Amino acid sequence: MPSDGTTLSWLWGYFIPVGLLLLTWGGLPPHKARRVTPLAALAVALALVGYWSVGFAFHLGGAQAVNPDDPALAGLNLLFPLVPRDPGWGFVGLSGFFLTGSEITTTVFALFLAYAPLMASAVLLVTLALADTPRWLMVVAGSIAGTLVFPVAACWMWGSGWLAHLGDTLALGHGFVDFGGSALVLWLPGMMVLGILLFQPHRTVEDPPAPPPAYFPLLANLGVLLMGIGWIGWVLSGPFHTFGATWDWNRAAASALLGMAGATLTSQLYAWLVTGELESLLAARGLAAGWGAVLAVAPFLPPWAALVVGLLAGLLFSFCLYAVNIVLRLQDASATVALGLVGGLWGLLSVAIFADGRWGQGWNGVTSIVGGGGVVGLFFGGGVGQLTAQLVGIVAVGLWGLLWGGLLGFIANPRLLHRMVTLSEVMSAEVDVASLPEPAPEEVIVEILPPVAQNDENNIPTL
Repeated sequence: MPSDGTTLSWLWGYFIPVGLLLLTWGGLPPHKARRVTPLAALAVALALVGYWSVGFAFHLGGAQAVNPDDPALAGLNLLFPLVPRDPGWGFVGLSGFFLTGSEITTTVFALFLAYAPLMASAVLLVTLALADTPRWLMVVAGSIAGTLVFPVAACWMWGSGWLAHLGDTLALGHGFVDFGGSALVLWLPGMMVLGILLFQPHRTVEDPPAPPPAYFPLLANLGVLLMGIGWIGWVLSGPFHTFGATWDWNRAAASALLGMAGATLTSQLYAWLVTGELESLLAARGLAAGWGAVLAVAPFLPPWAALVVGLLAGLLFSFCLYAVNIVLRLQDASATVALGLVGGLWGLLSVAIFADGRWGQGWNGVTSIVGGGGVVGLFFGGGVGQLTAQLVGIVAVGLWGLLWGGLLGFIANPRLLHRMVTLSEVMSAEVDVASLPEPAPEEVIVEILPPVAQNDENNIPTL
């Protein structure tokens, strides 16, 4: 398999952010869609500059460790480890900044172009979900997501980082397995958005939101189809992180289609049972959750398991969307939190449950575990090693996003900002008072009155 992620594979990937943008537009009122469009474009532009300058280095600065025999990767050879002098615990790459220097080859540029659309997709999900928050928060959150949050997590998973090496360092299956990037595109943005929205004003109890309206059903459904086709095309082209692993392209494509069908069926069944009619926006969003869930594990699943993953994804998404909008009352405009909980979390767990071991030999450099050496889940005798690796990865990536989201949400908390402004005004007032000149002492007039005569008999003053 070519080390540059196959020729022009990045062309497929750019359908993913375009599809996500259309999917979100389909569920927004027109005035809100007009508001978020330029802000989303600004956030993606800033994130792309950040990914070019430092993010790509954080992500793939140690890419040579994935394929040491490729001289075209000689410039990406520096990885900062959590444990000193132990390459199995890589935390962040430190080479390839600004994509400059003689060591930046055509292969390196191909890597940048191949992974930029996934970064842009994560940025869009974060930015569009914050449509009801201040404009500056939307842009700042998206920029940080693309410049720092996404690249570091991607290094852990796909850049020879510590999650990829859990199979070697701790003997946990094949390490953290995510075939299509569901952890980065859905789970990470979902947790980052959750951290932000927990500190923002919630929906009022007196006026709970109605089910998400589909003002543009054609737009939403066209968007999710573009997203899915682009995502399938991207992963089937053999991106760099699949180097050294064996997998069946046809099986992966069939699994993705079955997962898509299952998610559509159950999301529409839920809508029909609850409202008595089919709901176009819920169908599109449920389909997106199904795409994400099954693409995390597509080549490792038997067909029946892919259908089960899709069926549960569509059903779970409907319940999660209700919980986010009605129970938690979060103002998530693009259903990013629900997509992350289902398309990300459920898909990543399904690797450790339904993988049958036929494919995945050499994933993350692990060549032999049990059976034929492929990725094996609990249902096929894989034990708890792979499940533990998936849980570690889920927690690590989720907490990474939640940490940055919580930090931004805390800073942007309206009550905190109000208190800071009030404190600033009080301190300013104290300074102004202290700077005034002391007033001159007032003139005091003392009047001396004659003594009062006393009545000796009754001890009562006489008037």
